[in-house]
Amino acid sequence: MNAFDIAIDDTGLGVLTFDRPGEKVNTFSREVFEEFAEVLLRLAREPRLRGLLIRSGKPDTFIAGADVKEFVAIPGGQIREGSARGQALFELIARLPVPTVAAINGVCLGGGTELALACDYRLMSDSPKAKVGFPEVRLGIFPAWGGCARLPRVVGLTAAMDLILTGKQLDAKRATKIGLVDETVPAAIFEDWSRKFAREKLGTRKRRPGPRGKRNLRDWALEKNPIGRRLLFRAAREKLLKETGWRYPAPLEALLVLEESYGLPIELALEIENEHIANVFGGEVQRNLLSVFFWTEEVKKETGVADAAVRPRKVSRVGVLGAGVMGGGIAQLAADKGIPARMKDIDPKALAHGYAAAASVWKQAIERRRLKPRELPAKMALLSGTLDYSGFARCEVTIEAVVEKLGVKRAVLKEWEAAVPREAIFASNTSTLPIEEIAAGALGPDRVVGMHFFNPVHRMPLVEVIRGRLSSDESVASVFALAKTLGKTPVVVKDSPGFLVNRILAPYLSEAVRLVKEGCRVEDVDRVMTNFGMPVGPLALLDDVGLDVAVKAGEVLQAAFPDRLKATGDEALAAAGRLGRKTGGGFYDYRGGKRAAPSPRAYEILGVEPGKILPVSEDEIEARLVFSMVNEAALCLAEDVVSAPSKLDLAMLFGTGFPPFRGGLLRYADSLGLARVLAALEDLASRRGTRFLPAPLLRDMARSGARFHPDRPPVEF
Repeated sequence: MNAFDIAIDDTGLGVLTFDRPGEKVNTFSREVFEEFAEVLLRLAREPRLRGLLIRSGKPDTFIAGADVKEFVAIPGGQIREGSARGQALFELIARLPVPTVAAINGVCLGGGTELALACDYRLMSDSPKAKVGFPEVRLGIFPAWGGCARLPRVVGLTAAMDLILTGKQLDAKRATKIGLVDETVPAAIFEDWSRKFAREKLGTRKRRPGPRGKRNLRDWALEKNPIGRRLLFRAAREKLLKETGWRYPAPLEALLVLEESYGLPIELALEIENEHIANVFGGEVQRNLLSVFFWTEEVKKETGVADAAVRPRKVSRVGVLGAGVMGGGIAQLAADKGIPARMKDIDPKALAHGYAAAASVWKQAIERRRLKPRELPAKMALLSGTLDYSGFARCEVTIEAVVEKLGVKRAVLKEWEAAVPREAIFASNTSTLPIEEIAAGALGPDRVVGMHFFNPVHRMPLVEVIRGRLSSDESVASVFALAKTLGKTPVVVKDSPGFLVNRILAPYLSEAVRLVKEGCRVEDVDRVMTNFGMPVGPLALLDDVGLDVAVKAGEVLQAAFPDRLKATGDEALAAAGRLGRKTGGGFYDYRGGKRAAPSPRAYEILGVEPGKILPVSEDEIEARLVFSMVNEAALCLAEDVVSAPSKLDLAMLFGTGFPPFRGGLLRYADSLGLARVLAALEDLASRRGTRFLPAPLLRDMARSGARFHPDRPPVEF
């Protein structure tokens, strides 16, 4: 394979370069492991070697970790064998008789970090692309090539738990502060400095392990005695259970490894690590999270159109029409990614609000130490504002985020077309209005596309790219590429009522309101769904979205699908001025912007008195809410609203917070078995109404034994 090159100079310094041929980044595969082991065994017998520098031949990447594609091919019985192979490989590095230095020039994750920990010294570039950490828990596993065993020895127990249990990644400055790396080196001199540093260690004794970073007295005291460690582990376990329950086993299993192995010899610690990895690898949650990872990686390679010859336009500037909550958020996002954004509004106060909203997001990032205070002026300088269309001729893409009224959007499009070149692209951030109708009468309907962001813009990862009937491939591909540049995950959807996410949410939200009108308490309905794994319940979600917004979207969908969707009562709350969080009251009351108890006034407006005893079981509440979404999703697939089940699941995961441990809405339906879903819907239709009549596609698939994702069998119950 020849992924490794070794050169030993006259001083005895060996420079081992990892450069996997034909790949953009370095990753560990079985083949790479075999070659690496041979190289290390040769080096262990090399009489000229007095020190070793391990570096990468890839720009901005040290080692990105394991080749995740191989995970799906590992049989259950070989998990511990694979873990032991990685541990043995890095033990070869640790046991080399000469000083070893890892030169981390860029991305260093997972197995790359485990390799670096096996070295005596670690240097790291100050490049903004350089990150180090263990993201394994996000794939349903934990570091099992020595990461859990070695990291506490280098940075201390508290810092090790923080890194391993959260999957967070550190830049060079923070990694140096906790002692994970020894020096932060300017990127411009990194190569020369790494060699100079390694030469200075030639002939010296191997470094003794031990924490090297700055630790506060409290952490040091707790880690040094058994009672203190028990307190640390108990607090960590309580925090994990509060945040994730028992839904994500990997961080809990990793915590057990840290607890059982801390203070033991490295050989015993590695055995414990190896024993526990088999408890999570290959499990349902791990496979679900792995699927989500693959779907996300797939999007990174796509263009959003079928024609591979189509190239997106390069976007160097973005225009934003409307400086409200969405417009200001979109402009902030573009500027944060280094793209100048020009906002236009008809009101100077609205522009000021757009600037203030952007500054607020960055100030929060500063408070969380994700942005340096000195970087704020440069970010703000990328924002500009105007009351006319001056400057918009230079914007390759303009994103329209004005009020959700068809007449207003058409008028804005007409004005914009008169001020920009013919090739400029107009992307409407509409949540309900058809793109074809917005583009009706436009001079260039081919350059009108939908680009539906979700609120809050800086947090929600999904963007629905809506292709109108006349939208060109170039326009769609350009907006798709822009969404990825902005750090979002785009999914192309058909121009149809509600598009995808809002359409699937509509029966879910309306059913939640109907349950309240049947006598269920607001908090009970929401609790059922948060127990299911949703970040918030459906009624709390309505409050967050805004009941006026929800009612407006509901009217569009009710007109399109009158047999399934009807007004349920939230319009009465909106009419009474209870719009949710933004007005201090909706289904819940709000104090100081924080959600309080369900509101007696809401029950009064809806004309119900909630019972102390649930009129329906929690199982039925869950079935009515979840299976209504599954049914609508099947209808969307049958109508080609989205191209594949994986795209639909990705949209629901990133647009609604559908629980990742369940793998997505349709993946969850598969896990139950579609025959079971069909039977539940038929039962609900007979007892609760025709809105639950199963979609023909779902009925056909259930009867034939098919699945939405045919790569895995359903879970046995």
